Amino acid sequence: MPDLINENKVIVNIFGEEYPIIGDNDPDYINGVAKYVDTKMKEVASISPSKARDKLAILTALSIASELKEKNDILDRMEKQKGNLLDNLLSRLDKALGAPFEID
Repeated sequence: MPDLINENKVIVNIFGEEYPIIGDNDPDYINGVAKYVDTKMKEVASISPSKARDKLAILTALSIASELKEKNDILDRMEKQKGNLLDNLLSRLDKALGAPFEID
């Protein structure tokens, strides 16, 4: 028997159009994501109001993808810094204890 997914159906409004969204996320979360996309589309439209709806959607997707990439790049840098700090800390512990420190 297949696993049953708890699906929610939410009607969202993005840039004046209604879209039925079905997913297993909380309806408030789905509405929040849709509101974010709607806001971004309105921002892009205010900068270039003569664009067709499909081009506006693509420009909005590129804008959101750019934000995501920038945040992922920041997270990657932070992860590397965390690794370097842990390596440094382990090295200092090795020196202080006089023996190699191993993590199982």
